[in-house]
Amino acid sequence: MDNSLSRRSFLGVTAGAGIVGATGLLTAGCSDAGGGGGNSVRIVNTAATASLTINHLMDELGYFKSFGVNPSIKNVSSGNQVVAALGSGSGDITVLSGFIGVFPAIEKGMNLKALAGTQVIATEAFFTGNPQMKSFHDLAGKTLGVGAVGSQLYDGFMALLKKYDIPQKSVTFRNVGSSADSFKAVMAKQIDCGYGQVGDQALAQKKGVRMLNTVNGELPLYINQGAVASAKAVKSKRKALVKVLASYAKLFEYLTTPGSKSKYVAAYVAAGGSQDEGEIEWQFINQNKAYSPTLDLPVAKANYVQQLNVEAGSQKKVIPYEKYTDLSLRKEALALL
Repeated sequence: MDNSLSRRSFLGVTAGAGIVGATGLLTAGCSDAGGGGGNSVRIVNTAATASLTINHLMDELGYFKSFGVNPSIKNVSSGNQVVAALGSGSGDITVLSGFIGVFPAIEKGMNLKALAGTQVIATEAFFTGNPQMKSFHDLAGKTLGVGAVGSQLYDGFMALLKKYDIPQKSVTFRNVGSSADSFKAVMAKQIDCGYGQVGDQALAQKKGVRMLNTVNGELPLYINQGAVASAKAVKSKRKALVKVLASYAKLFEYLTTPGSKSKYVAAYVAAGGSQDEGEIEWQFINQNKAYSPTLDLPVAKANYVQQLNVEAGSQKKVIPYEKYTDLSLRKEALALL
């Protein structure tokens, strides 16, 4: 499934509402340079269908407006670009991008702070089109679709190999890019096992591809996304960041209600997915509270993804929780609710 055209169309339609693509930030309504009392803030997220769906819902439901915050949202293609934006100062906060790549950046000296958890339960899953793969015990001798060393895809498969006591040298890692690219490679039978979204089951079944399990089912300590800001933004735009967190928390609470289904599915379709995919995604999100209404950032989960980095070699040691977190903004955001 190629969603590139529909995603571009979606970004174009919503740009006037404060949501733009990777080409640049919308500046309308954001002339305030910041400051503790300012209401403008620059959000940088990845351009995955799930993130674009959340963008659409935030716009339609008006949560930013209800809290009096003026955001500009930039969607980029990778978590590395998100981290680079925060480090360079071109972005203030990320809410919907991979959490795992933040720690190596902090270890290398980038002054970032984790403010909250967002997607605390991963919505990804493992897929295969190889009929010989009955379970993860059959990974030996197979080609796996991953990303760069230290990426979510790479570390996830490393954790699977360790869980099932399968030597890394017995598999072939193929760097295919993002989870969307990994799923396409599975569908094309270019790899034996790869990633996709839970909702991809709808298309997979039509092509003889099946879901082996969800990432959460295999790696329950894995946390996918968190709210991370530059220390500079925390100091200069604290009130705006608090309002941003409160806006997302309100949406995440809404997604736990039965009434959110129709709007989520419509937003998912607008973001480039199909209705069947959107319904499966919503059911998983709704039942598992994948997006945390309380913005919880569990210590055990944060330490787990760091340990995956250490084992993969992208991080030297686990950073103490109190060294990279500032949960005071989360507390203030929840108080606004």
